Amino acid sequence: MARFLRDYWQKRPCVIKQFMPAFVDPIDEHELAGLSQEDGVDSRLISNVNGEWQVTQGPIDDFEPLCKGAWTLLVQGVDRYVPDVDALSDGVKQIGSWRMDDVMVSFSSAGAGVGPHIDEYDVFIVQGKGTRRWQVGLPCDHETFLPHPLLKQITPFTPLIDEVLASGDAIYIPPKHPHNGIAVSECLNYSIGFRAPTNLEVLNGLVDEGEDLESAQQRYTDPELHEYRDESISAASITDIELNKLKRTIQSLLDSEQAQRALMQSISRQGLADMSPETLFDQDEVLALLENGEQFVKAPGVKPIYAQSQSEGFRFYIDAQEFAVPSSVEGYLKTIIDRDISSCSSELDSLQINTIEPLIRLLLNQGYLDIA
Repeated sequence: MARFLRDYWQKRPCVIKQFMPAFVDPIDEHELAGLSQEDGVDSRLISNVNGEWQVTQGPIDDFEPLCKGAWTLLVQGVDRYVPDVDALSDGVKQIGSWRMDDVMVSFSSAGAGVGPHIDEYDVFIVQGKGTRRWQVGLPCDHETFLPHPLLKQITPFTPLIDEVLASGDAIYIPPKHPHNGIAVSECLNYSIGFRAPTNLEVLNGLVDEGEDLESAQQRYTDPELHEYRDESISAASITDIELNKLKRTIQSLLDSEQAQRALMQSISRQGLADMSPETLFDQDEVLALLENGEQFVKAPGVKPIYAQSQSEGFRFYIDAQEFAVPSSVEGYLKTIIDRDISSCSSELDSLQINTIEPLIRLLLNQGYLDIA
């Protein structure tokens, strides 16, 4: 992975043969179809019959009239429903959970694809059963067109990569690189997508989440006004000094602890649905689990994040929620967040168990944690 990050990440596409050796599909096309029939699951079916494109958005009630010609079923966020699909992102976890979006799974009939297109984000596509031919080119100006109102494609491009991938192989495609995948045979593909927010999106997210920013705000002041404004300066003009002062007040806000917490809340937002279990855990149940050395794991698709440097205590974030605990239980929580269940709760003393119990109970009752 170190060589990949140095030579390829956001630089050039590449094929990684046997990225996941002896790969076993964690889901089949029938289970995928079942997910696409559920409310709240983002899915679509794209077909091409005699050169005519059709796009149907889920939930999909009846597949028979849609699965004509060459067709592909795509389901977003499958990692939220299938633990083994969620575990696929472990292969690229060095890139960082905060950059990861979700795992989209697709099933294609022979000859199917979604047409040549460009994405604005990085993606790893792991080949499941079957084979698919991938063509990837270099960034350049391409004409964009809509063969269907819900489908964006580009004009033909010259491929830099033109290879057929088999089970366990993977292809990495950086942003703005044109690509096209055509199923050689019926196949499953797993697309691990990464977030690529613009600076304006980050700023907007910070403001949206920044309930505590009010305490860090500073009102503009200029007691030294006489030093840079005199009768020779037009009333309609704003001086460079004043513009720079305004920029510095914004930078001061961005550098505040409140802004960092708002930023962490914003980039942790996943839009998770209600994941609460039908029966909630009470205090005695959770204490018993901890005292008996039960192990806990993240629920599928849940991506906690935390800042590497923290001044006091330990804070982490899930879907824009902040959770804080004393430093004494930081290591234990990190084993759960980093999907390392080698450390179990029997390593906690009674004081630590009582300290962490309310948080473990909250995470279990929100559906963010499962019992291993």
